[in-house]
Amino acid sequence: MATAEPQLHSQAPRLPDPLAAIEHLNAELQSGNVRLPSFPDIVARIQRVLEDPRAAPAQIARVAGADAALAARILSLANSAFLNPSGKDITDMQQAVTRLGHQLVRCTAVSFALQQMKFGDGDGRLRRQLRDMWRIGTLVASIAYVLARETRAANPDEALVAGLMHNVGQLYIAVNAIDGADRTDDAWVGAVHDWHPRLARAILLQWKLPVSIVEAVAHQNVADPDTDTPAGLTDVLITATALVPLVFYRANLSDTITSLPSFHRLKLAVEDCQRLLTASAQQIRALQTALAG
Repeated sequence: MATAEPQLHSQAPRLPDPLAAIEHLNAELQSGNVRLPSFPDIVARIQRVLEDPRAAPAQIARVAGADAALAARILSLANSAFLNPSGKDITDMQQAVTRLGHQLVRCTAVSFALQQMKFGDGDGRLRRQLRDMWRIGTLVASIAYVLARETRAANPDEALVAGLMHNVGQLYIAVNAIDGADRTDDAWVGAVHDWHPRLARAILLQWKLPVSIVEAVAHQNVADPDTDTPAGLTDVLITATALVPLVFYRANLSDTITSLPSFHRLKLAVEDCQRLLTASAQQIRALQTALAG
């Protein structure tokens, strides 16, 4: 009796399940394990100093000034048109730290670190993706600052930090995505959209950012914030994120405003947003340049 030969079937490599992969990253973060490559030691030192709310500007300035590139970033932000409307140059690190305050110094240090991360000679597409994320983060931060200042719904400095950190969860997923993940696949894009605020919340809590900023970032995907409370930082962040594509293309402004309750809560009509974006365009570009370095 002849023995049947085994049938050989070619199988495509099994791609990672997006939801399972991102849930795994979330579990790691919840356990306190933040994996970011080549995080500069200078940032860790600044974080330690800033953990003491009583730390004097002179002490913070000494630590930050130890790294010339970071010191230049802090001075650039302190001299931006928004944060230094007098136009008088700030050249002293202690003055710059005093002007920015603890949270903006912390944010500047973290943003500097994220831009300085090294990923070896890896995927050029990933590098481009991270650059695009950072560009969007700086634009959201700039618009959020303007919105908070104009509507008085939130502290402008906190809005700036929330905007800059709003997509840190996306960045974390991109850096730690397991090999073989198709970052353009609809399932992957959907999982990232749904989960990145949760991952960002865990990261920002470990970086000891204020709870108000952490919660705004965590709730940025909530279409209809709690209507029983006054408009606040979450509304500012949601609105700033929605306005990003409209900075250069205003045709969809009316539809966007109609679809998001946060615009209504902030009492922003189409003409208000048109005026705000037009009048602040130069300042937004200046602040974005200062944040991007």
